[in-house]
Parts: sequence; structure tokens; C-alpha cells
Amino acid sequence: MERRITRSEQGDLGEASAIEWLMSAGATVLIPFGHSPDFDLVAYAQGRLWRIQVKTSTQRVTTPGGQQRCAVALATSGGNQSWTGPRKMIDPTCFDYLFAHTGDGRRWFIPSTALEARSSVTLGGPKYSEFEVEPGRRLDSLVYAGDRLIESPEAGEYPSGQRMATVNRPAQPSQVRILPPPFRPRPGFRRSKYERTRGRNGQCLINQKRRVTLPLQSCIEAGLQDDDRLLVRCEGDGRIVLERLDPPPGL
Repeated sequence: MERRITRSEQGDLGEASAIEWLMSAGATVLIPFGHSPDFDLVAYAQGRLWRIQVKTSTQRVTTPGGQQRCAVALATSGGNQSWTGPRKMIDPTCFDYLFAHTGDGRRWFIPSTALEARSSVTLGGPKYSEFEVEPGRRLDSLVYAGDRLIESPEAGEYPSGQRMATVNRPAQPSQVRILPPPFRPRPGFRRSKYERTRGRNGQCLINQKRRVTLPLQSCIEAGLQDDDRLLVRCEGDGRIVLERLDPPPGL
């Protein structure tokens, strides 16, 4: 199918889509000066900087059950279609979120800690569905002369070279500021007068099954809610940090 725009321009469309969505959520968006191999945008929210990797894809795959999915390449393979050298796998430690925009306009904002692959992900099914956000404009009709997704090549016939990966873009403004300040605190747990003394003092105990009851006040101040998924990591002797995996409030 004939291309209307280059892959570099396709990557620009993906970044513009990410900027539009982040700004609509109330974030301040920063664009790195020069080429950044590990992330394309930075969003400022709640006093923190979130590194965002942007990927686009117009490639469609069909599951054995006949469902349609979109394959999004995460690894890069040089800068042209004839590249035969080694691919660079994505490193989840070098960015915080993956923003993916597919040919049918569907979009995802996935924490890097939730990614289970380093070369490609398949979106559109139950996996990663909790991270899908509002859809944007269709990419397939903008990228190609037709108005449909690219069919996946047959097994054993996948062409070499970079596919649907973001490429260097022209110089753009270094910062977009928006008001009001980003991300309003979301409602969390209700306050209770029955909190135990230990909990009111910000303390808790670990039982034999490593279970703990988090102090209510700490959960309220962190804006945590029921069913939030937390990442647990060690930061030295006797120090454990809990961090919500889901997108920040408002995203």
C-alpha cells in the first residue's frame, strides 16, 4: 500500500497525539532537546517528571481465534528498511510510561513496569486493557492511501528493517505550559475514627505471611484507592517504597 507520509512523520503524529492527551489531562509537557534514545516526551505532574516513550503502529494481526489486534514494535533496528544488524531492545528502566497509538485510533498509556515484552506488544485484547485511554484520530488513513490497517505478513516472510518505530523529529518547542496545575487529588479512603493507635502513628506490623495493614492517613495523603496496584521496591536496609502502577490521577 502506498505511503502518504514518512515513518518520521508518522512518529511525529504519535507524539502530537501523546501531547494532546497529556495536556487534556492537565500535565505540563516537555520535549527533550536533540535526540533522546530512551524516551520522547516528559510530563510534569504532582512534582514529578514522567519519561514517556511514544510508539505508533498501523500493523494488524489476527489471533488464532479470529480476533483483530495491533502489533506495536518496541525494539528498533537501525534507521532504514534494509537494516540487517542487531536490534536494540527496549529497556523499561529507562522510561516510565509507554504511549501507544494504533492505526484505528486506539491509545494506551502503559507503565513500563507492566510491560512483559522488550521487542513488541500486541494491543487490542484483554491484556493491557486496563491501561487503554480515550481514542484519538485514526492513523491508517493518514499514513496510507487506503483506509484500513496493514495486514501482517505471512509467517517466515517478515521483512527486515525498522517497522513502525519513532524516528528523530524536527525541532519543536522545548516546553508547553498549561494551567491550572496538573492532576487534582482524587478521592481515596474515607477517614475513620476507629484507626488503631499504631496506625495513627504511621506504624504497621508484618505478620508471618508478610501481610501488612497500611496506616489510613498515609493512604489518604497518597491518594490511594481500593484495588490500586502497587509496585514494591527496596531502597536500602529497612526501607521499602510502595508506588502506584496505574497512571497518575486524571490520566
